[in-house]
Amino acid sequence: MQFVEFFTQMHYAVIILLVLCAVLLIVEAIIPGFGVCGIMGIICGVAAVICEAVFTKSLFAVLLMIFFILLIFTIIFVTFSFLLSKGLLKKTPLVEASSALPEDYKDPKKLETLIGKNGKVTSICKPAGKALIEGVVYPVRSLGENINEGLEITVVEIKDSTILVKTKEEKDV
Repeated sequence: MQFVEFFTQMHYAVIILLVLCAVLLIVEAIIPGFGVCGIMGIICGVAAVICEAVFTKSLFAVLLMIFFILLIFTIIFVTFSFLLSKGLLKKTPLVEASSALPEDYKDPKKLETLIGKNGKVTSICKPAGKALIEGVVYPVRSLGENINEGLEITVVEIKDSTILVKTKEEKDV
């Protein structure tokens, strides 16, 4: 079997599996994490090799198919690594490029306005946690005690761009 014959005599099921493998791996590269698309892409690649072995019964064809699939993996990996290093991947709508925190959350002038404000703990402070203050979730630190989720807090001090809080006194309610 010559190299050109390998591609021209490939069964349609193998071609479909290879295209599906490439598409699923590209989707997995765009959406970070080893998830369903990556697993399905790998399964499609293995299925393409098995189908090629069943249809051609040729060791050369199977080894060439394995080489071809590894080449697809390498091209996708190198392409997306390059795009990620150049910052081009961050501009896609599928990859979140911004932080969940407000952009000016460490602005000392803005943080100083929070002193004396009340809020509610959204994740337990042991002593660090998060609290909702004036509709914005901020990273906060308690003054030593643990503050459970859902409790009311008061901002008492800003120290080195860290919001220090204490539980709201019952007499303030």
